[in-house]
Amino acid sequence: MLIVLWITAILLLISDWRNQAARWLSAVAFCGGSGALASVLQEWIRPLVTTLGGTADTDVGLYWAMTVFSLLSYYGLPYCYLMFAGTYISRPNWRRFWGYIRWILPLPILLMLCFRPYYPPNYDLLVYWAVPYIVFGTVLIVSKRGELWERRSHGITMLAVVPAVVFAMVMNYVLPVLGIYEMWRYNVWTISLAFAVFVTALFKSGFLGVQLFIERRQMDMTLRAITSGTSILNHAIKNDLGKIQLFCDKLISNQHAEVHNELVEDVQVIQKAAAHIQDMVSRVHHRTQDLIIRPEVVMLERLILDNVNMLEPQLAQSKIAVITGWDADDEVMEILVDRAQIQETVNNIMINAIDAMPKGGTMTLQRKETKRAWILAIQDTGVGIPKDQLAKVTEPFFTTKQSSSNNFGLGLAYCYQVMKKHGGTMKIESKVGAGTTVYLYFSKNKRLIRR
Repeated sequence: MLIVLWITAILLLISDWRNQAARWLSAVAFCGGSGALASVLQEWIRPLVTTLGGTADTDVGLYWAMTVFSLLSYYGLPYCYLMFAGTYISRPNWRRFWGYIRWILPLPILLMLCFRPYYPPNYDLLVYWAVPYIVFGTVLIVSKRGELWERRSHGITMLAVVPAVVFAMVMNYVLPVLGIYEMWRYNVWTISLAFAVFVTALFKSGFLGVQLFIERRQMDMTLRAITSGTSILNHAIKNDLGKIQLFCDKLISNQHAEVHNELVEDVQVIQKAAAHIQDMVSRVHHRTQDLIIRPEVVMLERLILDNVNMLEPQLAQSKIAVITGWDADDEVMEILVDRAQIQETVNNIMINAIDAMPKGGTMTLQRKETKRAWILAIQDTGVGIPKDQLAKVTEPFFTTKQSSSNNFGLGLAYCYQVMKKHGGTMKIESKVGAGTTVYLYFSKNKRLIRR
C-alpha cells in the first residue's frame, strides 16, 4: 500500500503539478500511504531496530514518527479528499461558497490535536467529522455533470477514487467505533484496483487531465526525424491554394454580374489567404520542431468565424451547415496565441471535417470554459474514424484519405505540434458512422484579464 499510494502521489505531481485537483488527489494518496508507513514502522522497523540493539531514544524517535504518519493518514485523508472534491467539480456557482468554507475545514483537525493521547486517535470524536467529510466529498464528485468530452474522464476518476476512499472510511473510521480494529488491512484490495485503473488511464486516455505521454514521445521522435519542414509547408500551401482556386472560379463566373461589393469581399478573402501563405513560408524552419510562436492577443471566436468565411465555398459545395454555440457578438475567448499557427490548426481540422462529409452534414463549433483553459470542440457528422486508426491519426504521414495523392498525412500532426507549443493539447473522439469531434485545449494566460 505504501509503495502503490506514494507512487500514485508522485505520478500525479510530476505529470501536472499545476492542476489543483491533481495536487489534492496526490495529497489523498500521500495521506493513505502515510498510514501504511506508520504500520510498517510499528510492525517491522521498530521490532527490527530493537532486535539489532537499538537504544531507547531510537525507539522513542520511531514511535513519534509512527504517530505523525498515522495522524497524517487519519486526519489528512478526509480533509484532502473533501478539498479534492471541492476543486474537482469546478462549478461557477460553487466557487464563491467553496472559497469561504475551505478555510473552516481544518478546524476539526486543530481541535483533535488538542486532545491527548495523540495515538491512537479518539475514534469516537474522529468519526463525527471524518465520515461527513468523506460522504460530502463523494456526493460532490458523483454529482459532477460535465460536457460530453469530460464524461469518460469523470467515470474513470470515480472508479479509481470513490470506491477506495469510501471503503477506507468504513474500515478506518466506522468499524473502530464499533470496537472492530485492524480492518484497515483489507484496504489493500480496493487500493490495488484503484491503482490499476489509475495507471491504465494514465497511459491510455488520461486521468484528471494528466497523461503519461509515452505514445506522444514516440510521435515526437518521429517528428524530429523529419529533416525538413517542406512537407508541412506544402500542406499549408495546398489548403490555401484550394481556397484561392475556388474564389477565383467564383470571380470568373460572376464577371458579368453586378455584384461589385461581393467581388470585393471575395478578393479580400483571396488576399488574406495569400498573406497567410507568405506568413507560413517565413515561419517554418528547416525542422518541424522549430516552429516559432509569435504570441498576440486573439479573440478566438473571431478567428474561427474568419476560417468559416474562407471555407464558405467548400461548405456550400458540400452542403454542410455550420452551427456555432455562441452569438456573433459573444466573444469572450481572449487568449495569447500565435494567430497564424492557430488559424492554420483550426483550418486543418475544419477541412478534415468537410472531407469527412462528402454527402453533406453539420459542423458544430462549441466552446467550454474551465478554470485553466478554453476548450474548442469541432464536431462533424461524417463517416467517423475506425477505432484501430484513431490512435494513429496524429502520427506524421498517416492518413485515412487513401484516395488522394495530395494528402501527406501531416495535418493533424502539425495541429498537435502547434497546440503543444502553446502549452495546450488536442484530443480526438470518433465513432464510425456517427462523426468525429476534435477538442482543442487552450491554456488561459494569467496576464490576460477577461473583460
